[in-house]
Amino acid sequence: MRLKWLWAIWLASAVTGCGQGHLVFNVDVLSFLSGAGTMPYDLPGGVGPVDSTVSRFFPLPGGFGKSTVDNVSITGAATIFNVTGGGNVLFDVFFAKTQGALFTGTPYITASSGPVSGVDTVPLLSPTTVSPGDTVFNADSLWVGVRARITTDPPVLPHMTGQLRLTELNVRIVLNDKIF
Repeated sequence: MRLKWLWAIWLASAVTGCGQGHLVFNVDVLSFLSGAGTMPYDLPGGVGPVDSTVSRFFPLPGGFGKSTVDNVSITGAATIFNVTGGGNVLFDVFFAKTQGALFTGTPYITASSGPVSGVDTVPLLSPTTVSPGDTVFNADSLWVGVRARITTDPPVLPHMTGQLRLTELNVRIVLNDKIF
């Protein structure tokens, strides 16, 4: 993983470095989640909200903690593949400096499925979120967490089964360069 980050630093400085001392990192976070982007669910009717979460620790390239974050843009998307039953699914993406703080604040990205019923495929397209000067990304490591919050329809219906599949999670970080 360190090699991938070093490659990203070299590529970012070679391609997107500019005369004003800014470095731009475009990171495909989904590729680092290695299979954790799929969250199956199987819940009886009339329950919820029930949370299903995945999280991963990411060491960042040395020097991130010394640089100033100019801005951060995060883009994410997911698809619900519902098989039986019905309800609602809320999709959230969190970033935090510690694992304990991961799911406690406001999500960086959130999208709702609206009502889902029976065999259904619902895209969850969330808007790009811009967070100027976010200190979460001004560190040498961070945690990424994805949460599916599921609420099922009344218990007379069958179990709500299927999966939420994360299809995109990209982060663009612009730093005022103090990496080296």
